[in-house]
Amino acid sequence: MTDEQFPYKKNIKILIWVFAALLAWPFLRSLSTNNDLNIFFGAAERLTRLENPYTQPYNAQGWALYYYYSPLFASLLTPFTLLPKFVVTEDIPFGLFVLKLFWNSLNLFFVYQLIQFVYRTFQPPQNKKGFWFWFVFALITYRWVFLNILYGQMTILIVWGVIRAFEGRIENAFKRLAGLSFGVTLKILPIFMVGQLFLMKNWRAFSVAVLLCILMVLLPYVYLPFNYHNEILRGWLANINPFSKNHIVELGEGGFIDMGALITKYLTGLNVEGESRIDWFSMGERGVFVTTQIFRLLVLGSCWYWLVQFKNGRIQHANLWVMSIFLASIPLAFPHQRDYSLFMMWPMAILILNDCILGDRFVSKSILIGLFIGALLMGAIVFFEALPFEWRKNISGFRIQGLGGLVFLVFSHFYLNRKCDPRFTPQ
Repeated sequence: MTDEQFPYKKNIKILIWVFAALLAWPFLRSLSTNNDLNIFFGAAERLTRLENPYTQPYNAQGWALYYYYSPLFASLLTPFTLLPKFVVTEDIPFGLFVLKLFWNSLNLFFVYQLIQFVYRTFQPPQNKKGFWFWFVFALITYRWVFLNILYGQMTILIVWGVIRAFEGRIENAFKRLAGLSFGVTLKILPIFMVGQLFLMKNWRAFSVAVLLCILMVLLPYVYLPFNYHNEILRGWLANINPFSKNHIVELGEGGFIDMGALITKYLTGLNVEGESRIDWFSMGERGVFVTTQIFRLLVLGSCWYWLVQFKNGRIQHANLWVMSIFLASIPLAFPHQRDYSLFMMWPMAILILNDCILGDRFVSKSILIGLFIGALLMGAIVFFEALPFEWRKNISGFRIQGLGGLVFLVFSHFYLNRKCDPRFTPQ
């Protein structure tokens, strides 16, 4: 079948409807189940009573979990706590139900915005090749969006804010960087991207991002008692301290996928809550700390290296490539990351997808195999939730998705090295 005969519009409409229909599943399921929005709602309730939201854990499906986000975020949710208290479903009060409905809808808006970003950046042709690009795009994207909506996560917002900041489409620096800065004050993770602005010597954008972060941290002083905000601000900073023992040797909860969690799992012989023990090596707490910090420095150094390599702008979408490797490093470099955080590897995956399907450059088969294995293990192209319970338990217990993320990140560096080689890149 030639491109002229291929029913592109019909097939793309079917793909859009199937993708949209499948998103209804996590959207509706999250409305009646416990997820992180329960914790955020609880933190907002404590805030209305002028209690410290950081000192005591919150119950969520048998786990005692702490609130790690900013006072500003909790304060933004307080209006939902003022709604009527009647229970809608499964012990979900009306205010929390409305919050989940609002946040899920907002996440769908961010997904739509990310799809628009892909469309205007790559301009896929309306032929068979363009359809296959969108088909694989949907395959790569769906599970990560599913997880983030189902569990009430902020990762989609963070990815949207980062892309908005680095795409450069919006001229006003404050509007362009507002999403990134809010993400930093929300979950700290995008501070890596503010560091990228510094390394790029983009002083104006860096200054605006830092200024917005400071203003967002200080904003609750306007409407919260001064001493109370001082107290909870100290509690928040203590909880997110990257040098805290809880953020180095991660034993309190199972299922983490970051580098500290992988080292704790495979190289300490310690018991991890809810997981089987692996006792083939015993690295002390100090060894975990040193190894984790060395990994973080290597990640930052490698990102800086690619920033220098792409600096001449010889390669199309150079800023997006650099942004993608910085962003892809976050789930492994920062503590307490779970499988839904791997959505931060999505821009890198889509850029590589564009090269492989729409590009005309040579791609090493061995590197592609490595990337495929990484994507397979981290759940980018397999819907793990459809597997039997014992399989899912072992995938989580042995932190397979973290290992997959590490493999994908390593081969992404190999891929970038080949992309920078003029022998394989069109001039």
